[in-house]
Amino acid sequence: MLLLRYRPRSIAEARQRMAEQGFDSAVIQETIDQAIASDLLDDAAFAKLWTRDRMWHHPLSRAAIAQELRQKGIASDIIAATLHAEYPAVKELELARGLVEARACNARGLDPDKRNNRLMALLARRGFSRSVAFQVISALEKETAHDVED
Repeated sequence: MLLLRYRPRSIAEARQRMAEQGFDSAVIQETIDQAIASDLLDDAAFAKLWTRDRMWHHPLSRAAIAQELRQKGIASDIIAATLHAEYPAVKELELARGLVEARACNARGLDPDKRNNRLMALLARRGFSRSVAFQVISALEKETAHDVED
């Protein structure tokens, strides 16, 4: 399947792309079956790869990654298992903290309220909950205040 040379795809994505290209449904099903039998298509492997890629190259919250996987046609049980194994809740805090620390350096001279609003907006765009954002930004403020006192 030439379609899979560009990037891994979910079964639903492959089916949709082939339909868009005008293939007959019987041909699509036969091709999908062959690709599954050859391990070229595997939704669980795809979900694992997608989650890891998002965690390391474009950090997103667990909820945002789950939403992307749903949009790609991955079943809810596969999404839940993948997030449980690959992206535990504590890792979400680490990723949010890393994003905030990286951006806080660029916003050093800003008013603290303005800086915090920007950091909150960044985390919101990446799908992190308000509670995670508050927790991470509060910890950063405490560390910054502690560093200034020393």
